[in-house]
Amino acid sequence: MISVMKYWGIYIALFFCTVTHFAAAEVTVAVITPKAGDYAVQGQELTRGAQKAVEEINAAGGLKKQKIKVLDIDDQCRDSTAVSTAQMLSLGQNHKISLVIGPYCANAFAEVAQIYAKAKIFQIIPTTVDAANAKVMQKGLIKMLGYTTEQAADFFNFYNAHFAGEKVAMVSNILQPQSVEIAETVTDQFAKHGKAVVLQNYTYDMTSRDYKALAKQIIKAGNDIAFLTGTPKNICKLARQLRLLDDEMKIFINKYQATDEYLKDMEELAEGTYFLALRGKRDDPEFAEALVKLRLSGFETDGLALYGYEAIKLWAALVEKAGSFDYTKLSKAAKNEKIETGVGHFMFHNGTPQKNESYAVYQYQNGALVKVD
Repeated sequence: MISVMKYWGIYIALFFCTVTHFAAAEVTVAVITPKAGDYAVQGQELTRGAQKAVEEINAAGGLKKQKIKVLDIDDQCRDSTAVSTAQMLSLGQNHKISLVIGPYCANAFAEVAQIYAKAKIFQIIPTTVDAANAKVMQKGLIKMLGYTTEQAADFFNFYNAHFAGEKVAMVSNILQPQSVEIAETVTDQFAKHGKAVVLQNYTYDMTSRDYKALAKQIIKAGNDIAFLTGTPKNICKLARQLRLLDDEMKIFINKYQATDEYLKDMEELAEGTYFLALRGKRDDPEFAEALVKLRLSGFETDGLALYGYEAIKLWAALVEKAGSFDYTKLSKAAKNEKIETGVGHFMFHNGTPQKNESYAVYQYQNGALVKVD
């Protein structure tokens, strides 16, 4: 069987052989996302958004008179694949990668970022990152939206406005760092506001992954609300048991952890579920004109597509500001100044946004997600 490293070596080598037939005035952007598995939909959305932005730029004559080519790579949400992909992309010589969008999953974040920085490949993370990865700093690394911890405050604010006093079961998977982080930050929020008494933490291992037994524990303890984190499988199995035992249980989940499979697996039991998700540019007045144009062009603006789109627009704005595709000049252009992208603006400090993207709460009602906060 061909190794992962050899696979990507052949894949990228073939790509570079192919692009030699194109005009020299061309730059390459690599979009690295999962194309299969639990997070395939998120990967497809980000890629679709990035490709749309590239199409617009190319149709207008390119960026600094150069056309942009997209190299679409599946990293499978695996650490080993993310690292080997970064290593192979860093070897490009005649057709050096100018930008990497992603990866979507954490995927050995610090190691991957170091590889790209050493190769002087500019990198933009188009979604939120967890607390551990927030501490990773590299010269040409931009974390576009901020941190996943923002959702803890947004969840608490929604809870306090609508369900204050009701008991909350916070459920996490101890083997999944992001799940643990969400549980810890939500717990901190309740404690910070003097409401620790209404929140109780649970893990799937408390009942040896017996989801029915765990659901019974949660209900017996008098919880009215359950915030479920973990893998899509964890979330779906426990949500199903909770709904079967108590159809009035208020279930909250992170939309990107549960994925679209939740609605398919739960079917009618999904009704009334609350989803925490990034607010999206619909709520951003700066993006209003661009959003109308995208819709008129037939571009579907749901999900993470807008963030893939805006990541490319951000990079293009930095290139224009720096007057170059050069890694060092782009890094300088991203420091401590407002960057106008044409679809909004950003400000960064050491590659981190000065303002975190907030989360909204949606509820699944009659077959559609309805914003309720």
